[in-house]
Amino acid sequence: METPKISSIPSPDAKVDYALVLRNLEKRVAENRDPASVLRIVRRPEFWQKLPPQDALRCARLAHAAGDAAVGLAVLEWLTSRMPDFVDAWRERVAFLELLGRDKPPQSGPDHGTAQSAEDAESEGPPWTEEHQRGVESVEEDFSQVEGPFYEWRRRETAVARYMALFQGREDCFARQWVDRQQGTQGYVPVRRPLEATDVMEHLQGRKTYGIYLLQRDSRVRLGVIDADLGAGLRSSEARAQKREALRREQRYLVTRLMELARERDLFCLVEFSGGKGFHFWFFLEEPLPAGAVRSVLQRLVSRIQPDLSCFQLEVFPKQDRLEGKGLGNLVKLPLGVHRLTGRPSYFLHIKDRSVDAQLALLEKVRRIPARVFEEAQATAGGAAVLVHPRREKWAADYPELAVLEERCPALGQILVECRQQRTLTVRAGKILFGTLGFLPRARVLLHHVLQALPEYNPHYVDYQVSRLRGAPLGCRKIHRLLGLDLMWCTFNRDIRYAHPLLHWPEWREPQGAAKAERVENLRDALDELKEALRMVERFLDRESPKGET
Repeated sequence: METPKISSIPSPDAKVDYALVLRNLEKRVAENRDPASVLRIVRRPEFWQKLPPQDALRCARLAHAAGDAAVGLAVLEWLTSRMPDFVDAWRERVAFLELLGRDKPPQSGPDHGTAQSAEDAESEGPPWTEEHQRGVESVEEDFSQVEGPFYEWRRRETAVARYMALFQGREDCFARQWVDRQQGTQGYVPVRRPLEATDVMEHLQGRKTYGIYLLQRDSRVRLGVIDADLGAGLRSSEARAQKREALRREQRYLVTRLMELARERDLFCLVEFSGGKGFHFWFFLEEPLPAGAVRSVLQRLVSRIQPDLSCFQLEVFPKQDRLEGKGLGNLVKLPLGVHRLTGRPSYFLHIKDRSVDAQLALLEKVRRIPARVFEEAQATAGGAAVLVHPRREKWAADYPELAVLEERCPALGQILVECRQQRTLTVRAGKILFGTLGFLPRARVLLHHVLQALPEYNPHYVDYQVSRLRGAPLGCRKIHRLLGLDLMWCTFNRDIRYAHPLLHWPEWREPQGAAKAERVENLRDALDELKEALRMVERFLDRESPKGET
């Protein structure tokens, strides 16, 4: 179906689907197609004055996105004068005035997102009229009528200041994200001036997307980032669909386990869904530190968990220890913005409320990391001891088998994290738990402890499953196949012919008659399943037999 032309608006007497026209205008701005034609329409009061209030509000945003903030402000002035109780319009108007600096007209230029050419400006006339200027000057009088929105704006201003204090990068430069949807490509271009509050507001409102260069001019950093991206083989929707369950399980394991490892070292972080293909783990510093010192500590965290992952690749930012030449170093997209290629917003995972105000409020609880933490971590870099957070010391003392297996076996570690988060286990995950922990001397104690938090926990079923266990523990090959893991097997400091997770437990002793190779165990499992199937068939035939037939 051909898209209706929007170069002109019919006469007021004509029947026009203004909602459809508005959607087409928004589509054009989103695709950066002919913004001048969009401006010719939104500048006409006979268009936006016929829209419902919410659509008129969209029109104001559209005008600003297309490059004419003055028209957007005019729409908002009209809305607030006609409908003084329309709080959303007041909020938007105050935000517009903050972006415009209240007392001066909007500046044109590539860094301000204007889409109007010099020829269009000359033919259309100056967008900043005296009427618009008077509206800006009289806004102080209007604040007495909208005390609630005004104070809400002040809270937002304070939150933006806190945001800028936390996410600090290079002092004299930041970056703007661009996208080419036809080619499916995106990137960043430098904006060679300091980041300002108006830029952050644009970023938070989704109008533009910005990133920061982490390295300051003296090669020190105020924050570090661990970037977790999906592996190249999982970038397509078809590939993700094939490994959906393994991907979800590993995603939960990654977020939970990396935060635990960080807390054990007094490294506190915020976890953000990036809006693209993974997560960002943000570490905030009390004072600027050399990039190399921060990188080395975060890299050790990555080295602890990367071998346990098959779906995600981890990387530490900044990638450089110091600036060289005229380079700016690596950048990271600022949080709570919209990824221009995917169109998805980013958000922090620590709260369910994804509204901008709630997400910004979360920043009040951020804990900065003292310099001594990095100094102590570097001083003990050669140590191989496994650290345990004080909150988990008692748990590790009461259940040392679980602490060791979770630390050293990626497969069991993922399942145990699922249990701690009170998730519903899959049949395969349950089979692996019973097929490993069930062979330890304290099998019942351990399994009851692990499973009691699950919604489907049944103590009698747990005891029954343990009583049915025979043979040897499940081997690494079968466990990896059941979970869909694409990881290297663990290495053991003993000569073995049959690898299984319980070999990580120092007190493990192989039972008599244990399988000599995993293939034998697999065949035994297949034989047991075949016998059970035959018994089911026999019971079915018994029920179907006519009376008196033997």
